[in-house]
Amino acid sequence: MSATDQPLVKAQGIPAPQYYNASTNAYEAIEGEYGANRFIERGRIVKDAFNGNATVTKTYNTQMFGLGIVNDGETDVVVTVNGFTITLKAGESFDDLFDAFTSFTITTTSAYRTVVRA
Repeated sequence: MSATDQPLVKAQGIPAPQYYNASTNAYEAIEGEYGANRFIERGRIVKDAFNGNATVTKTYNTQMFGLGIVNDGETDVVVTVNGFTITLKAGESFDDLFDAFTSFTITTTSAYRTVVRA
């Protein structure tokens, strides 16, 4: 680590809450509210939501990390993400995080509801 600037210091030499950003090669202030750091977990911000009852492949221009799906029908719903295949029986649901993905496939003739998160 070789920052182009020095760690941030508040009045009287007290270090300011900060982190080193390797992308900018600089120390940056941590911003938050009520004394806490701001934190947004990857895969928790909904970027897409859709319903269907047929096979579909969805592709995105940005990385996604989370997927939730509910099988509202009577036959299996099969989801393939990053080479993982998940089968949902009638009435089952799935909601979890993955390594970054930009596409996934749902294979079914059953009704389903889906949310995709970044």
